[in-house]
Amino acid sequence: MRTILYGVLVCFSVGASAQRYYSEQFSEQDLGKSFAVQTHKVGDKCLTGTVIHTPVSSGQLDYLQRQNETQIRRRTFGELHGGVNLFIIAGSVSTSMTHRNATDTLSLTSQLHLQLEQGYSTLENRQVVAGYEDLSCGNDFVYQVRYGRDLFLNARLHFRTEEDYKKFVTKIKIRVLFFKKTKTKIKEIEKFAANAVLSIDVNSNGDLPAGLTQIMANNPKHCRGSSITPCLDTLQKLADYTFGGPLSADLNNLPKVTRSIMIESYQDSGHYELLSQQGISSSEQYEDIWRSIDERYGKAVRDVQRYEAFLAVATEDEQPDAQAQLDAAKVNLEEMEALRTTCFADPNQPQCR
Repeated sequence: MRTILYGVLVCFSVGASAQRYYSEQFSEQDLGKSFAVQTHKVGDKCLTGTVIHTPVSSGQLDYLQRQNETQIRRRTFGELHGGVNLFIIAGSVSTSMTHRNATDTLSLTSQLHLQLEQGYSTLENRQVVAGYEDLSCGNDFVYQVRYGRDLFLNARLHFRTEEDYKKFVTKIKIRVLFFKKTKTKIKEIEKFAANAVLSIDVNSNGDLPAGLTQIMANNPKHCRGSSITPCLDTLQKLADYTFGGPLSADLNNLPKVTRSIMIESYQDSGHYELLSQQGISSSEQYEDIWRSIDERYGKAVRDVQRYEAFLAVATEDEQPDAQAQLDAAKVNLEEMEALRTTCFADPNQPQCR
């Protein structure tokens, strides 16, 4: 694995009970708002103060392969507190990003993961807002908004059956799709990936730089496993753009993207008058429900990717079946998105069990 450091990681500390939640759905406007740790939702703004932004510029570029969704989630979002997988309450962009970058028993993925830290905004000199008695303030508030960007460059082999996948990973000597091209290596891959499709995708929790978008728009992104050279040429252009190219500078010119928020209790902040007298229930009892639905949602995300790849290289005779498979996969994804939304809001619904 190759790692490149662009700066020094910055450490920070907040109150003893501070907790981190990953989501792109927050902004500086949410600082000081109440946060319900049971439902993971913001409420009334019960604290005001001075917003202080601390700039940070650091990053890490890693080469990864064959990472499942749990490994991708841990790499992207680090350790999660409380025993509950709080990532699953993150926004749709962060959630689908994890599943799009995961491999499974029908795919083999090699990827470059660039993770940037881009500073944080904190609410300081905090004061209780007037009329707080009539507001719903709970016991915790949004203390800090942290910014950062994840970018994944993926080379992925999609297999039609698990048998094809197992044959490839047990017989082929080359497991890395980012490599210097030689006729021998290409022939070996093409021999055991004849029924597969090689696809290239780039995704991020924020906008892509124009240079990267241009490469993806003007070069092949899907190739039959029996003829992968055009896609390997695209990979080479992406590698040139990433290593020693303008990628880092281009990303720094883009607007900051929220990656997470920090939550602190009113007690640790010294605002005891805001503490709610209501009991606090635990959300850990719903962990298995959320995890099961999230796994099903992830499979639906990857099924759409897989059938898009097969349709992209389908012959005229293959196109009707390929289109039908993709249409069915999209319908299933829509159903899973609706189920995920319902069950993360209220896991007691009968369809969530």
